[in-house]
Amino acid sequence: MINSYAQDYWIDLLKAGHKLNRQEGAELLEQFNMQELMSMADNLTDYQVGNTVTFAVSYNINYSNYCAASCPICAFYVPAKIKGKTDKGYELSIEDIKRELEKARRYNPTEIHIVGGFNPYLPMEYYEDVFRTVKKYMPEATLKALTIPEIDFIARTTGNSLRETVTRFHNAGMEAHTGGGAEIFDSEIRKIMSTSEKISGEKWLEDAKIIHEMGIKGNSTMTYGSVENWSHIIDHMVRLRDLQATTGGFLSFIPLKFSPENTPLLKMGKVTGPASGEKDLKVIALARMIMGKWMRNISVYWVSMGKGIGQMALTGGGNDLVGTAISEKIFGATNRHEMTTVEELGRLVSEIGKIPAKRDTFYNLKGYF
Repeated sequence: MINSYAQDYWIDLLKAGHKLNRQEGAELLEQFNMQELMSMADNLTDYQVGNTVTFAVSYNINYSNYCAASCPICAFYVPAKIKGKTDKGYELSIEDIKRELEKARRYNPTEIHIVGGFNPYLPMEYYEDVFRTVKKYMPEATLKALTIPEIDFIARTTGNSLRETVTRFHNAGMEAHTGGGAEIFDSEIRKIMSTSEKISGEKWLEDAKIIHEMGIKGNSTMTYGSVENWSHIIDHMVRLRDLQATTGGFLSFIPLKFSPENTPLLKMGKVTGPASGEKDLKVIALARMIMGKWMRNISVYWVSMGKGIGQMALTGGGNDLVGTAISEKIFGATNRHEMTTVEELGRLVSEIGKIPAKRDTFYNLKGYF
């Protein structure tokens, strides 16, 4: 009974627009178990966004796996420095892109999602050509492209400012950024997860602020379940929430569960396996409560979390399933080869008594099921 009163207290506080701080986030984890956190988060979800669960029909194009960063959390990359010495790396030509778009047409996607490695050999014009090609052949689909660290890397290696780079990409057809590459903002944890070629957490936030000020929105992410602890997770969420309160440029928050298979971090023995399902569910619930009224879309990425836990997370804070992620290769490199259809995502939502709806990148509804 005591916890019931405590739950009501926190729910009322959050509904009134209270902005949780780091200490309060930690208190919630200490005070309530997983089921209680999920119940509180679901109550708040219903209050903020209702009973609808959305997802995009997304087709992924990963343009190259050559990467100068070679991050320990990644199984997708081929080191850029060995280009020409291996047959494992690739770069998609414009003709390859056209073939991918022909495949994409079969699914009538609402968005084309484009990311890749930090490829130092590709000029600015390559990306512009890719984006123009996408918009020429699939003008009805939103072009969501590049992580914030990718954009920063391209700007640095091509001798352009971040603003110049974003302006050129936007003029070529990029309509939103993907929000990826945030990892964990804490500097010490980030050193273990990534390398010096990837921008710091502070720079990620600075770049996001500039991009949002230029009118380009996108998602926000966090990679959890590797070497961080709860204090790092809470800190990451709070920093994203605080930036969102300033710019309003994030469309959603997507916690990405670290998939260790085939990654250097696993091979080095720094991790032994993926995070537990209990942690997955707590992350989503906590995200709902920390993001509050500032970021109402809390996305459950079924590709990284799995469909079963993902479905449960929709009853504990999540209100979005991200998308169909057709042709996704980055998580695929960690031996996660799960596939889905629009019909299956709709069924996963309906089974828990919620209403499935298709959306575009900007969370405009495109039809119910």
